[in-house]
Amino acid sequence: MQAKRLLAALLAASVAHAAPIEFDDNKVFVVSQKPVSTSPYKPQAKSATLLANVTDPDLSRDSCGSVKMGNRTLWTCRDTSIRIPDTDQYGFVFANSAGWTDYRQDGAPDIQTTGPVGAGSDGTNSILLMKGPRPNLPLFYPLGSNMCPTSGICIDGTTRWTTWPDSPPMVTDTAQNGTITAYTWVSNNHMSSTGLEVLTPQPSTTLYKMTYTPDANTDVLPAVTTVDEAFWEEHEIEYGTYGNVVQGGYAYLYGLLQPGGVALARVPVGSIEDESQYEYYVRGNWATTKPAINDTAAAVPNAGTTGQGTFYYSERAQSYVWIGQASPSIWADFYVTTAPSAEGPWTTPYLLYSGPNGDGDLPSYSLQAHPHLLREYDDGIYLTWTQYFKPSTYTAYVTPLVYVSFV
Repeated sequence: MQAKRLLAALLAASVAHAAPIEFDDNKVFVVSQKPVSTSPYKPQAKSATLLANVTDPDLSRDSCGSVKMGNRTLWTCRDTSIRIPDTDQYGFVFANSAGWTDYRQDGAPDIQTTGPVGAGSDGTNSILLMKGPRPNLPLFYPLGSNMCPTSGICIDGTTRWTTWPDSPPMVTDTAQNGTITAYTWVSNNHMSSTGLEVLTPQPSTTLYKMTYTPDANTDVLPAVTTVDEAFWEEHEIEYGTYGNVVQGGYAYLYGLLQPGGVALARVPVGSIEDESQYEYYVRGNWATTKPAINDTAAAVPNAGTTGQGTFYYSERAQSYVWIGQASPSIWADFYVTTAPSAEGPWTTPYLLYSGPNGDGDLPSYSLQAHPHLLREYDDGIYLTWTQYFKPSTYTAYVTPLVYVSFV
């Protein structure tokens, strides 16, 4: 804890913030430094509107990302706790969970101006209501066979396994009957149960497959199966965990190098489960030989900052985009970089928007973009992040939803 406080203090002194200008009760105007070159796509923030908190008030959910499935949005989250009835306290932590939000008739997120009191909701503020079953065991992303099933909490009480998704599911196919196929890669993290000490610095990675046929029952979630508990083995690049984009018949998968940098692989969308079909971007070319996790020749310059974020393809701008958190950072400062292709060249990341932070040791993290929430004529982006507060301030995780319009 002392080390975390020291990190927070150092970062507070070193991270630059955009200056917000309030022009009414709900909006914040944020000006980012405009890059010198204007030839690549370089979106600029015009205004930002704090719309709502994304929440099921009966659940405190950490670090949520989202993807469109059919006519709804599926959210996958990390640690999730159930509210103890008639209190502001939350009990029993599930390592991950999933839920749905809906759209309005015009295609915008179905934001409610009032809602039940609970996590992220005081009963009068706007919320994007997350629906679905209460978390249960086995988890939405089930634990591996050696991961202290079924909760992940090991019998010694000092360690736990986490199936924490860093990126939302990647949709690869929608059949004529509406059945959706999607995949997710999740790191097999083994951690201290009393802190954030990681006991597996370069863990293996599980590949999960999801299938979902749209259902009128709001509690029905996609069916999840484990393809391979070690699709990427220990000390291998965890392609897909840092982000992914499906475009032009390929899935482009980003993973982190050690000690730093972003690597890229690709595979035909119909061959996600077949590792022999993967290609890896090394030294400016696609190759069939997988690079080592410390191979600097596999680095794709400026493809993200190595802080958590979201890759997507903007049809409107005909450009690949990454939006996320600087590294290292513990603030809701959203940086953006773009490229004409998945391989680059990526522009130098620059500050797009700064949001309000919590007051805890890690005030803001798990920055995410949600391009699928956009309507065809929207020129901007929806953003969320996790606000973390001191227990004396607020006992639940908060997920603000902001719409940033572009110049």
